[in-house]
This record gives sequence, structure tokens and C-alpha cells, in this order.
Amino acid sequence: MNTSFTQKRTLSALTCILLGSTLVLSGCQTAKGWLGQRDDGSLDYQDSQKLAPIELPAQQPAAPFVPLYQTPNVGNNTLPLTNESGKQYQLPRPERTVSVAPAAE
Repeated sequence: MNTSFTQKRTLSALTCILLGSTLVLSGCQTAKGWLGQRDDGSLDYQDSQKLAPIELPAQQPAAPFVPLYQTPNVGNNTLPLTNESGKQYQLPRPERTVSVAPAAE
């Protein structure tokens, strides 16, 4: 009977430690940095290449292609879009704006 009590106490202690460490690490900035180093594939678009145009059979008529939106030809991206590990897309922080209320007369 003494062994059963010791096992229950050990199990409850391990459960308490597991839950406590989960709560601490989920809000910890260090854990966020460590878990944020994974590669989620958000930067894969930068390695994309143009595909060859689709070729239809000669006897099949095709409707004219009119793009809805024009895409400009731009140079290389100069914004830093990666985190410290260089593996994830990261939005730039928004600029802070302060509005000034007009003076009452």
C-alpha cells in the first residue's frame, strides 16, 4: 500500500512540473526565439522562376488573355523580411503616428 501512495505522489509531482514548465515556456521570450527558428516555408516564393507559357493545340481556339492587374517590373527586394535565423517571413513593425487635435478657439 505504501508503494501505491509513492507512485501516485510521483505522478502528481511530474504532472505539476510538466504543466508548470509548459506555462512558463509558452510565455517566455526565450522560448519564442528558440521556437521561431523553424523553417515554415514563408520565404520559398523568393526562389520562384518563370514558367514556360502554356501551349494549346493548334486546332483549339483560345480566348484572348487580358490581365486584370498589371504587375510592375521591380528590382531586388531591399526590405529585411527574415527573422534572426533567416528562415521566416517577418513583417516590418508599423510606424507609430500621433494625431494632433486642432486647437479650440
